[in-house]
Amino acid sequence: METTTPIEFAGTYDLAVWCKLLRDRGITGPQIARTLGRSEGYVNNLIRILERASLGVLWRWKAEQDPANRLVPVCATDWLMQVCLLAQDDQERELARRIGKHADPATPM
Repeated sequence: METTTPIEFAGTYDLAVWCKLLRDRGITGPQIARTLGRSEGYVNNLIRILERASLGVLWRWKAEQDPANRLVPVCATDWLMQVCLLAQDDQERELARRIGKHADPATPM
């Protein structure tokens, strides 16, 4: 898999979507990682987050990466990996707790 034009990602959410799309199309984790210049573990973690996160967590992760939203970033990749181990209802509660902790007045939840 070779790319002649580099793809620009708006953030980690978009990168994760691309990684999952490529994997769903039959490209292997090592091939994706090599092409994107990332580690295989990182690529697999991004895909795992997309597959396991609740809709609220995914929405927040994507929304934070749009500069127009001016949301306080709470969805760091390491936090996402941890929260995605929880049941989806628990993910929603943990997200609300984390947003509250950072006192984000711009959150539309």
